[in-house]
Amino acid sequence: MEGGSSLPFSKEVEVGRIRMGSDSGRTICVPVITPRPPVAVFTPVTIADKSLITRYLRYFPENEGSECQFSNMLLWSLSDHIEWSVVNDALLLRTRTRNDTACMMMVFTQPERLCEGLELAVESMQERGEEFRMCSLPEWYVRRMDACSPGRFAYTREPHHDDYVYEASALISLSGKALHAKRNHVNKFRSTYGGRYQYEAYHPSFFAECMDAYNRWLDERGESPELCAERGSVECALRYADQLALKGGMIRVDGVVEAFTLGERITADMALIHVEKANLDMPGLFAAINQMFLENAFPDAIWVNREEDMGLEGLRKAKRSYHPTRMIDKYGATLA
Repeated sequence: MEGGSSLPFSKEVEVGRIRMGSDSGRTICVPVITPRPPVAVFTPVTIADKSLITRYLRYFPENEGSECQFSNMLLWSLSDHIEWSVVNDALLLRTRTRNDTACMMMVFTQPERLCEGLELAVESMQERGEEFRMCSLPEWYVRRMDACSPGRFAYTREPHHDDYVYEASALISLSGKALHAKRNHVNKFRSTYGGRYQYEAYHPSFFAECMDAYNRWLDERGESPELCAERGSVECALRYADQLALKGGMIRVDGVVEAFTLGERITADMALIHVEKANLDMPGLFAAINQMFLENAFPDAIWVNREEDMGLEGLRKAKRSYHPTRMIDKYGATLA
């Protein structure tokens, strides 16, 4: 919508006047009021949007964060209400937080036009009567925002959105004192199941088997809002693995899929893990699928991003147990 950022915030504009007659013979001019078009019209992310959205994501190739990868947007589109709109050659992304608060994600446009894109994001929320806020912003992006609009925004840390990043070689070799327990877990699995297990690369033809494995895992955990939302993302990842260029791995025990995982390469050096599930009753299976998948799917990766912990204590403990090398810190933003 060209010129959208220069329009006033009023939802109605006077576009002309018409003349009406009256009994006294006088002519009365009556204003014609019509609603102005919205700054942005948002639609849910679908697999059909991959080519267009990915083109805009390439404006910031340094992005290593998990949220603003197309695959993640698609996997969580329904549960997190992730929507997109392109306005004046800027990709606007909006979502809703866990407490159902609307917020904008990173704006993707030509770097020299970021300031204009950010103002479009502000207007798109204000015209809906929403308080402007952004979420899941990596630190490098915050610096860009502050450089193009000094003092315009206020920032707060969002540690529950921080991504955990590990050295890939460490997760493959499991060498050293820090990962001694994980190495023992893998060895325990190998010795317990011996020739009964088999690692395989995932193929969409295995979709039903992997969903059966996930449903068994879900039955052991019980239902919760988080797990109900996750089920849709897991199903989406398995179904669209080929279209999303995801790699996957599975471990069968006695011919039955008992663990599976899916990930992708997001930069030349980094792999991103989206899904990892395993039978909780098989000791060491989680550690085994983690190690075998990286060894087979991403042997030359330098870094592995295992995403955020969403503020869940159990997930935080599990991610910290692998001793991350660094974190991708995230921030929220509001108008200053």
